[in-house]
Amino acid sequence: SKLAASPSLGMAAQFRLLIKNDQWLILGAVIAIIMFGGIIRNSVAAYYAKYYLSGGDALISPFLTSGVIASVLAMIACTWLTRLYDKIKIFRYTQLLAFVVGGAMYFVQPNSIVLAFTFYIVVTFLTDIQLPIYWASIAESVDYGEMKTGQRVSGLAFGGILFFQKFGMGLAGGFIGIALAYLDYQPGVEQTPQALWGICLLMTIIPAILNLLTGLIMRFYLINNEYYEQIKARLQTAEE
Repeated sequence: SKLAASPSLGMAAQFRLLIKNDQWLILGAVIAIIMFGGIIRNSVAAYYAKYYLSGGDALISPFLTSGVIASVLAMIACTWLTRLYDKIKIFRYTQLLAFVVGGAMYFVQPNSIVLAFTFYIVVTFLTDIQLPIYWASIAESVDYGEMKTGQRVSGLAFGGILFFQKFGMGLAGGFIGIALAYLDYQPGVEQTPQALWGICLLMTIIPAILNLLTGLIMRFYLINNEYYEQIKARLQTAEE
């Protein structure tokens, strides 16, 4: 049947439609978790290089730069991999692999600088490879919502995702401050064993658990390549 053109919807009506869009809600939860874990790992990386690896200020720049390079390579690899494999499976499996690698990084000893660099590069590559997939998925979830409800909500959908993103970032910032204070971290001095252990934990296990949670939640995300083709076909048929 032909979809009637959606009238101008008020904010409350658009919000009610978004709440019915289960796939959009999954993406909202996922970006909050991704940002929460990513901000923790990226923020603590400098402390990890300086204090845990005992590299001082001189090691911070090379360590962080290696992560940036890994992130750029991940974006390039994503373009290539999504041509060969289902993008949602790539999303899920890279998050699960990031959980494994991030968890294993916990056991890297402070004197194993090369190994620490290797783990950081690999885990950054795995966690960032899904970002282009994620942002493309938002538009697909909007199409899914239109198919499901008969009305299109795009502006609030993208704005809502940004809210979830900022929410995750804000939680991460507060969490890091509270955690470092609890661990008795003191800037610019030799850290206690407890503070070093905490820095390692914030760098490895905690974000790894969030990677695992993301991978598990994405099991409920239905809009893979094949299903999205069906959504486009149904919307096109409805418009005819």
